[in-house]
Amino acid sequence: FDTCGDETVSNTASFVTNDTSTPGSDNWDIEISIPCYSCSLTQGYWKTHSQEYGPAAHPDDTWDLVGGPNALFFISNKSYIQVLQTTPKGNAYYILAHQYIAAELNQENGAGFPSEIQVAFDDATTLFDNHLNTPANIAALKGKSALRKQFIELAGILGAFNEGTTNPAGHCDEQI
Repeated sequence: FDTCGDETVSNTASFVTNDTSTPGSDNWDIEISIPCYSCSLTQGYWKTHSQEYGPAAHPDDTWDLVGGPNALFFISNKSYIQVLQTTPKGNAYYILAHQYIAAELNQENGAGFPSEIQVAFDDATTLFDNHLNTPANIAALKGKSALRKQFIELAGILGAFNEGTTNPAGHCDEQI
């Protein structure tokens, strides 16, 4: 289909009977829903396209849908924009948080999540909701920690979506 949304498809089945060779048919309308997907943008775009923190010439008002760039990001004691401005330096919390914020803003901007991305996003939300998963606690995890590995894997999944690799609509031209 060229467009997304709800569609009605007419389906006709035709037949010929074996015993009398009488033709016949039956018609049935099928209601289907075509998912809507919009392209996605990277964390770099979102970091530079808020009204307050620019420097982009055209700020993106999608930020308003998450409470603005100054909204508190879970229990990090930092705002969304402060989290994006924090260099991860190997801290899996910030590695995931950067991709999570971009994915959340992309979703609010119309980039629907395929099911596997929704699962990763929900898993990341659960991690950020856990009061034990502070930036400092996650930074203290080293090497092959299962929790650190989970943060990194989810960041990779969300990052691929933000970069358009796993987004059915691809990556946006940042000229918008």
